[in-house]
Amino acid sequence: MQIITDSSCDLPKEILEKNDVLVVPLNIEIDGKNYIDGIDLTHEEFYKKMESSHNIPKTSQPSPERFINTFKKAAQKTSEILSIHLSSKLSGTMNGAIMAKDIIEKKVEVFDSLSGSAGVGIQVLKACEMRNEGASLESIVQKLKDYREEMKVIVYLESLENAVKGGRVTRTKKMVANLLNLKAVVHVEEGYVKVLKTLRGKKRSINFMIDQIESKNIDLKDRIVGITHCDCVEDALALKKEIIKRFNPSQVLLTTMGPVIGTHSGKGGLLVCF
Repeated sequence: MQIITDSSCDLPKEILEKNDVLVVPLNIEIDGKNYIDGIDLTHEEFYKKMESSHNIPKTSQPSPERFINTFKKAAQKTSEILSIHLSSKLSGTMNGAIMAKDIIEKKVEVFDSLSGSAGVGIQVLKACEMRNEGASLESIVQKLKDYREEMKVIVYLESLENAVKGGRVTRTKKMVANLLNLKAVVHVEEGYVKVLKTLRGKKRSINFMIDQIESKNIDLKDRIVGITHCDCVEDALALKKEIIKRFNPSQVLLTTMGPVIGTHSGKGGLLVCF
């Protein structure tokens, strides 16, 4: 069985290769120049370009041809394909996978993660684990549905700069937020991003995220916790340390957040999923 995902999963290259996962990259446009996520634009380069730009970067779904080519590559060595993707409520990426599915004469399941960033990545790793244990495609999909329902994704936004660039927040509101040191914490609910709470200061906001983890009353000793950061590795490492201390999860996967979700989170953002 071949597992396929898209570049929104934010899994490091070495983990993707180790688990034999194929990736279909999304597209990024910054100041009129087009890039292919992870191919000709690294996460580090993305944050430098985004910070120096007066406009918010634009992301777009892969072309159907890109999906078809990836599915054909997978079909050469397997009769079953599981394709796990960014929430259909946030992107049209799944549409390309569905179109490719109809063309490939193989058993293909296209799965909506209803998540983004590490929320996609952890579901991909869960699928790889089950595949390696010999689980059937149908069994993996059913267990992923259960896992998806339980999964929580919480994001801390350091700045409203990208919301201003994108026209979602006025500069006046941004000035007020900066004056009061207001930070937003959002979460993913049924595939959509919704504001969870607005607090004063980074420390309070991150403590609130940790309290949210505790409030869900989920035993993390057998679960992977994912943390992705928007060019703020020190904050991410501090969050990782606290999560390990408080909840002792089986594993904490820490990586940078890529352009697909990082465009909306903005520099300094932190995502935790479990």
